[in-house]
Amino acid sequence: MKKMLFVLAVLACALVMTACQSGGQKFEVINNQPQSQSTQNLNITPSTDVPDLDYDFNTGDYDPTSEEGIGDEDPTLGFAEAPAVVTQAPTVRSDYAGATPVVVNPIDMPTPTVVPPLTFAYQAYDAAALQLSFEGPVGWVVDESVANTYTIYNPNPAMDYAAALTIQRVPVTSDYNKSDLKKEVQAMLSSIGNTGFAEFDKSNTAERTLIGHDGIYANYTGTLHDGTKVAGRVHITCIDRVLYKVHITYPRAYTETYKELVYDKLRDTITLTK
Repeated sequence: MKKMLFVLAVLACALVMTACQSGGQKFEVINNQPQSQSTQNLNITPSTDVPDLDYDFNTGDYDPTSEEGIGDEDPTLGFAEAPAVVTQAPTVRSDYAGATPVVVNPIDMPTPTVVPPLTFAYQAYDAAALQLSFEGPVGWVVDESVANTYTIYNPNPAMDYAAALTIQRVPVTSDYNKSDLKKEVQAMLSSIGNTGFAEFDKSNTAERTLIGHDGIYANYTGTLHDGTKVAGRVHITCIDRVLYKVHITYPRAYTETYKELVYDKLRDTITLTK
């Protein structure tokens, strides 16, 4: 009986030792992280609100100041803010205030061709057949080949077009009034425009005295068939049933020069000799 008990005890001890070897030794895991620190979750979306850039500008509710601060600029860089570009307002006429501004004299306008200035000295011209005298530029060539017509013209070969001053004396059956003179001016312009011009434009008529009497005049500009650009003026008056017709023509680039220094000189000095 004792022997049996001893054997059972030995078997029990063997079972206990076998169980301990099969389970292995277990150790407690020590947590070194502070209890107050939470574990970082890299998959969590940041809580900062990102503005919605898909704006509807047509509702009238959009506030452009809501865009301030959007971006990833570093405020520590200290870059100075670029100055705003100031656009010059276009020049507009004051009498069109409130209308859409229109730029005048844009910078890409073509620059007018500069022509050398002209100066004149003067001499007296005696148109005996017309019973007239006047002052004109020194050295101009006189042409009296046409009856009752006196012409002087600029012989300067440097000019692309020979300026000329022509005066006609035409007797009529009655004294012409302003309406009659206007018709004569228009007839002269039509005759000039039909002679050698590819383009011809005429102004309206206007009143101005000539030889101390009422007169009518008009201006014209034109381009000859060879491309030369010219201009001129016609002026007519009637004195004692005689028409006096003046025609001055010149290169268009010198319009003001010939008007002021040749035509005005004629009007200031022309007189009847009989």
